[in-house]
Amino acid sequence: LGMPKMGSTSLQSYLECGGYESVHWLCGGRYCGDCIEEAIQAGLPPFSSQDPKCKINNIDAYTQIDRGPENLVQVNYLHEIMAGVPSATFVLTFRNMT
Repeated sequence: LGMPKMGSTSLQSYLECGGYESVHWLCGGRYCGDCIEEAIQAGLPPFSSQDPKCKINNIDAYTQIDRGPENLVQVNYLHEIMAGVPSATFVLTFRNMT
């Protein structure tokens, strides 16, 4: 749920080390955020894209789904993501910027 450059790469490494199926920002050949946003806009659950290039199904963790500060899917569609995956656990990553 954090903003860009707030530790998502470290979280990704941690989850992979623990054996989780995790993606950072690319889901197959597309940005995860684009796949999620398109699914929501099409009236589908957030993680059920119809695009075969979007590999967003059967993933344990998504550590970054935005495309930078101009497209914060995790903020813009938070309610839809929470409704689509009510048992999800959200992790707010952050780091000291000084």
